[in-house]
Amino acid sequence: MAEPENNSPAPQKPEKGYGKRPVWQWVVIYLIVAIIVYGLIYLLFIRKTGGSSGSGSGGLY
Repeated sequence: MAEPENNSPAPQKPEKGYGKRPVWQWVVIYLIVAIIVYGLIYLLFIRKTGGSSGSGSGGLY
């Protein structure tokens, strides 16, 4: 008697919810995105305040 063949693919477990990328690659991606977002916010803030640090500029200091 022949054994029944199972043609369905074996279930594969995802690697800790991060797909096939190692954790260090996700950390690098998050750092790059964070630097870009921080830079955009910083540029918008400087543009809004004029970027002048002289007296009477209306800055925080």
